[in-house]
Amino acid sequence: MQLKKLLTGFLILISVSIFAETNPIDRKKENNTSSKDSVSLSIDFLKKYLHPTNFWKPENPEILNAVSGLISFAEHERIDSILVKLERFQKSENFRYINRSPAHVSDSLKVKGYQNYPTILEKMKQLDRAIWNGVDMKAIPLTENLIAGPDGKVQPIAEGDEAAIIRRTRIILPDSLKNVHAVPDSLSQSANDFNRIKKRQEARSFILENARQRFNNRIAKINLDSAITAYRKYAVRVFSDSLQSQLRDSLKLQNQQVLAHYNDSVVRSVNDSINQFVQKLQRYAQNDSVSVWIQSLTGKPAQVWLRNNQRSINRLYIKNEQNDSLAIRMMNLDKYTLGIAIDDDVTFNRIAQKQRRDYVFETMTPKQNLTKIQKKYQILTPWDLGGTGTFGFTQTYLNNWKAGGKSAFSFLSVLKGYANYSDDKLKWENSGELRNGWIRQGGDINQTQKNDDKIELISRLGISAFKKWYYSSEIDFVTQFFKGYNYPDKTTPISSYLSPAKTLFKLGLDYKPNKNFSLFISPITAKYVFVRDTALIDQTRYGVPETSRSFWEPGLNTDLKYKMDITPRISYETKYKMFMNYQQPFKKVDINWENTVVAQLTDRINMSFMLYLLYDDNVTFDTGKTDLEGKAIFKPKWQTRELMTVGFSYKINKRIYKQKKMN
Repeated sequence: MQLKKLLTGFLILISVSIFAETNPIDRKKENNTSSKDSVSLSIDFLKKYLHPTNFWKPENPEILNAVSGLISFAEHERIDSILVKLERFQKSENFRYINRSPAHVSDSLKVKGYQNYPTILEKMKQLDRAIWNGVDMKAIPLTENLIAGPDGKVQPIAEGDEAAIIRRTRIILPDSLKNVHAVPDSLSQSANDFNRIKKRQEARSFILENARQRFNNRIAKINLDSAITAYRKYAVRVFSDSLQSQLRDSLKLQNQQVLAHYNDSVVRSVNDSINQFVQKLQRYAQNDSVSVWIQSLTGKPAQVWLRNNQRSINRLYIKNEQNDSLAIRMMNLDKYTLGIAIDDDVTFNRIAQKQRRDYVFETMTPKQNLTKIQKKYQILTPWDLGGTGTFGFTQTYLNNWKAGGKSAFSFLSVLKGYANYSDDKLKWENSGELRNGWIRQGGDINQTQKNDDKIELISRLGISAFKKWYYSSEIDFVTQFFKGYNYPDKTTPISSYLSPAKTLFKLGLDYKPNKNFSLFISPITAKYVFVRDTALIDQTRYGVPETSRSFWEPGLNTDLKYKMDITPRISYETKYKMFMNYQQPFKKVDINWENTVVAQLTDRINMSFMLYLLYDDNVTFDTGKTDLEGKAIFKPKWQTRELMTVGFSYKINKRIYKQKKMN
């Protein structure tokens, strides 16, 4: 019995211990699972199975891309927040997406204005040679010890050292004085012989002493001159080394500034290009649509798409307690705004009980002497709309042609339009011109070249001043569609869309005696030139500084326009524009002169000839010459273009009529 109780208790303890060990583990796992974000779990699970592996393959790639986009949306910041953040960033001053240190310029030797180390050494040597060639050694002041005379470097001859005197001075003694000490004793016994020998010795000593003194004086002078020369050479060397050090430091600082300026222009150009592509993606993202369903209490729901790139209008009917139907128009204004308006043809009719009174109204009979009032109207045509379109092309095909030549194809299209408003006191003229022409020689498409490209928009507003004169203001905008090259080189563009773009803001007087003649004099004119993409286009070719994308200048502008009909089917039109800069009058002048002759061959075919002369002081060309520093010289030149085209033409001329009541 006791053994049975012990076994039972032991089994109970084992069960409790097992439960105590396993149950908390399961509970812990459950808590972790519940606390983990469900969105993160979904992303991890989808990434695990949706990425292609050796075993799991996509069944529907299009749906797989859609799910991948959904994962990216859940992982990253919302697109609306991203767009708002980018717009705020782009409104900041001098914003940059990326930057680079000037020290990381890959090849500084190709940077214009950068001087390499051999060039710096050569300039230092040139400076050193110029200093040594131009210095006056005698004009250099000396120190006191050199003026007083220092010890010579060459040792003088000691007094009485006859052997040293003869050896070092190289003096030649007479034969009678060479061997004075070698006289025999037999000749020196008498007094006369002794005196004669004594005189010879004195003469010898006198000659040698004079030679010794002359030699010592010459050595002293040589020693003094060499010390002075060495001192002055040392002074010149110290001065030259100092100037060379300053020149080296100056050139190194100049190199740093050149690299910094070059790197800043490259960084600015790269950021401009990045900003263009970012803005393109922003516009693409802003065109995303959002579906909105609007449900009234009764009736069918209406669906409205909120988007930026397309407008749509939907109608929704709602009812009130009296069961009256009201039509509402809903229009998407943009991606975030919905416009709601009541239909214009909605009216409410209610039947209400009114009081009734018995009155007899007599019919009024007008007097017979009253005359009828007739309304008179005047027909006016303030708006004049019209335009012309010309399309011409030429094709030449040659195959095994003995005389030689190449196949060619050319195309030119010209579209002109105008919308003019005119009354007694006001004139508003709007015109636009689009030109585009291409030519291709041979069968290679890479030989296609652009020969005409222009976008011009003009709007002029005038208020009557006196007689045929009007106070007028005008905006003139000119640019092009496509990239232009210095053919046959098609690797480096010299122009593109809005690169450059020229805008003129004019204010002055306009003389219009008739519709075929106009003289516009605007003493208040601002010329604005803008280059959109400085990464591809050299803005300095159009007068824009290297550190900017635009510039403006004030001046005087004159526009002359005249049109005449030579015959009923041949017309001539000339447009002359001149701009003179006030900052450099009579030196910086822009001239734009266009002459066009049009012959209408049939109702739909015409032949046109255009001669276009252009001179812009800000547009320069390479002259093929260099200045003293080796830089290419650029100067403005006359630009000429001549086009003759035979093609199809179509004219539009429409007037808008309105009535004016006459009193």
